[in-house]
Amino acid sequence: MHGYSTDSSERRIVPLLLALLAIALAWASSKFLATAHLSVPWWVDAPSSMAFYGALYALFDRYLWRNNLVHKLGLVRIPNLTGRWRGYLVTSFDSHATPHDLIIHIFQSWTQIVVYLTTPTSMSSSCTAVIQVDDPEGAVLVYQYQNQPLAYAMKTMHMHYGTAMLRISNGGCLAGDYYAGRDRRTFGRICCRRQLGSPKADLESVYTVGRANDSRSGGAGSLIAY
Repeated sequence: MHGYSTDSSERRIVPLLLALLAIALAWASSKFLATAHLSVPWWVDAPSSMAFYGALYALFDRYLWRNNLVHKLGLVRIPNLTGRWRGYLVTSFDSHATPHDLIIHIFQSWTQIVVYLTTPTSMSSSCTAVIQVDDPEGAVLVYQYQNQPLAYAMKTMHMHYGTAMLRISNGGCLAGDYYAGRDRRTFGRICCRRQLGSPKADLESVYTVGRANDSRSGGAGSLIAY
């Protein structure tokens, strides 16, 4: 995964709150050891504020930021996009005539994210990303991707870069536009919906889906210049 930026102020506020909590926990642990007349070996230091802060930050970054209560309190405004999204894209390559199936897998923590998109002829992965939460029309995911054609893609397709801007609506839909770099010069629209109740995605499943799409295309599937 790679880091992503956001216009939310939570990344300034939450670390401060975690630091205050870490100081409180360090003080409480010190008092407990003194009250219980416990001593630790010379090679083991008593839990420090920095140790508590590191543990709390890692826990928050990995798990706690997803908690509904944390979102209701307003501590976190970044939407949780983790999961598998299924939908379609239309592209200028065929004059937007035919919807083409796609699957998006998103892996996300509070500070890192990666977006994998697979079609019958190619796979792409995000390089950089930003999540904007102050847009009046709703949160937006903007990312730059690197696209790699699969074995059965047409010979004119090759690795290229592009950008996608997807708006998040009600936490269940991603829809927006994309455009490829100067080599492809294609653009189009992506629409997909989160697969609720589906097994949690993992990196291995992303490549499994890619190989499955590759074999199904058999050289005769929809040739997409995404």
